[in-house]
Amino acid sequence: MPVARRGRPAPVLLTVAALLGAALAACDAAPGIPGESARPVIEDVRVTPLRDSLASSAPTAEVPLVVETEVGGAGPITVRVRVRYAETDSLAGQAEVEVEPGPVRVEVPLALPRGATGAYDVVVTTEGPDGRLGDEARAVFRFAATNLGPPVVAVNPPLPRPLPTGQDTVQVPIVAAVSDPDGIANVALVIVRDPESGRFIGRLLDDGEGKDEVAGDGVYSAAIEVGSGFPPGTYALEVVAVDRAEAVSEPARFTFTIQ
Repeated sequence: MPVARRGRPAPVLLTVAALLGAALAACDAAPGIPGESARPVIEDVRVTPLRDSLASSAPTAEVPLVVETEVGGAGPITVRVRVRYAETDSLAGQAEVEVEPGPVRVEVPLALPRGATGAYDVVVTTEGPDGRLGDEARAVFRFAATNLGPPVVAVNPPLPRPLPTGQDTVQVPIVAAVSDPDGIANVALVIVRDPESGRFIGRLLDDGEGKDEVAGDGVYSAAIEVGSGFPPGTYALEVVAVDRAEAVSEPARFTFTIQ
């Protein structure tokens, strides 16, 4: 009886592979993620002006900041510019444009408080039409203002505190109201020191944390912790504020009593 011969799979597999190779070779584009566009790139970034200053007594400075660059990739490309105050990492201005590859000009008008002097980080980011993030570039803009005078500090003494016993402690609050002719943003530092030796004791904060109730309201706070071994009596300290131009306030005398 005739014996049926087995088929040969190898030539079939080779034929499928050959067909697949031919199909790929016939494609106009190389294999990849469907709809993927070229990643946006930034050639250069120029910021105008790089520096600005306020010579008048106006409370704010209007700065017409302009960012110029050149982007490459597949359009349309979204170009975003954000300007942040380096001292506090707060947003000072932002703008966004949608452009085709080539030269780009972005206007970012800024209104800067005269006291917010120093460096501003200018960050440029790009995004392609498919949502892919592209290059990021940075520059620095600097702002200065004529100093109108040192800060002014006012303090009120707290009520007397009883001496704690055992392992207990009491806290003596130190609260100082600080103002500045250049605006509260110009206040760089508020400290407590010994009035006789000038020794630094601690720093008062206006950050809305701990003993400070509201951030950025010009009221700076801290506390002294007193234990049972603290000698009773009346104590005197000084509170001093320093602005960004290193102008120093008159010392404000602060006293507290442990009974």
